[in-house]
Amino acid sequence: MNDNKTLDLRIRRTHKLLSEALISLLSEQSFDNINISDICDKAMIHRTTFYKHFEDKYHLLDSLISELVENLEKNSTEQTPINNPRQYYVNLFKLLLEHMQENVKMYSVGLPNNGFAMKSLQKSVGERTKAKLVSNEANGVIFSIPIPILSEFYSSAMVNLAIWWLENNMPLSIEEIVKYSDMMINRLDINEE
Repeated sequence: MNDNKTLDLRIRRTHKLLSEALISLLSEQSFDNINISDICDKAMIHRTTFYKHFEDKYHLLDSLISELVENLEKNSTEQTPINNPRQYYVNLFKLLLEHMQENVKMYSVGLPNNGFAMKSLQKSVGERTKAKLVSNEANGVIFSIPIPILSEFYSSAMVNLAIWWLENNMPLSIEEIVKYSDMMINRLDINEE
């Protein structure tokens, strides 16, 4: 058992080092210009070790984005009453914007025009929000629109609005754009029994 715990810690450490290296590189250059050697050099990890954990740089980026969204979703869930999907979306959107603002270089240098990254972000947000809506439904919230449609619509809107905000040099404060987003999300049709 002790060997498994040590192995798990090594795996987590390797993933952390590779993720941090990719984030650092994304603050300097486009994802398309980053190669595996750059990531491994920055992380001080051998290429063979990289390939033991990830298929390629896209797999690493997808893992990084999934972990990011998982953490944002966890924080949003902690800040939201159990049966309040509208507030959940508002919190998740605010957390996403804050993350983008804190990591503006990564989002504006490394990820623009990268369809894979944006699709991965939208997919991760969609999966998390769908799971949350399913949980809300299990706890008695009734939606008049099927959950897969709701989660796809709101996750797409959330990610695309956040990208628009960033690409336009954050023309509104986070509070303002969240307020407008909340006004639109408030149209979410929920029937409580």
